[in-house]
Amino acid sequence: MDTNVKTGTTTVGLVCTDGIIIAAEKRVTAGGMVVISEDIEKVRTPEKHIAFAAAGLAGDLEALDRILSVEFRLFRIREGRPISVDAAVSFLQNLLYQYKFMPFYVAIIIGGVDKDGTPKLYTLDPSGSVTPVKDHTAYGGSGWFSAQAVLDDIYEKTSINEAIPIVARAINAAKKRDTASGGGIDIVAITKDGIRKFKPEEVEKILEKSKEKKKK
Repeated sequence: MDTNVKTGTTTVGLVCTDGIIIAAEKRVTAGGMVVISEDIEKVRTPEKHIAFAAAGLAGDLEALDRILSVEFRLFRIREGRPISVDAAVSFLQNLLYQYKFMPFYVAIIIGGVDKDGTPKLYTLDPSGSVTPVKDHTAYGGSGWFSAQAVLDDIYEKTSINEAIPIVARAINAAKKRDTASGGGIDIVAITKDGIRKFKPEEVEKILEKSKEKKKK
């Protein structure tokens, strides 16, 4: 039996008019069968304007978060400025490619907003292959298809405030239909002013409001 500790079963990324959103549910399983935790933080922020979420092994998520946080901090000290989103993605791509024969078992959504206010979002597979995201994606894990269906049906490029309820609904749909997805929901929004992480009670209120609108 596969007993690897797995995380990031449903991850979602959106490009909005004023920034990006990256979100994930919070369940961790052993081999996708035994629930270990319902409250792991899967969306990480290694820089003040960059976030990423990973579907795959929990240990690899933790290792990548540590590596990126240190490298981006060193870049800021060395260069006197924050690393650009494209440079951050290139660093991560090279890191994944370097270890492709002993890979980090993760599928990643990473993005941020550069100093000029341009939102950028990318997906990377374990070998380091990079795909720019122009609209939205539900990337990685067994719950992606449910989240993707909600996004395809509802989302049109809009502001972060208008998109947050859609992201919450997409993740919630995956939680209902995929046994390996569950727990709370992490939602992180990035604009030119910085990162905002939504508290669990805020996400619950957003979902309640969405249910009320559907009833009407």
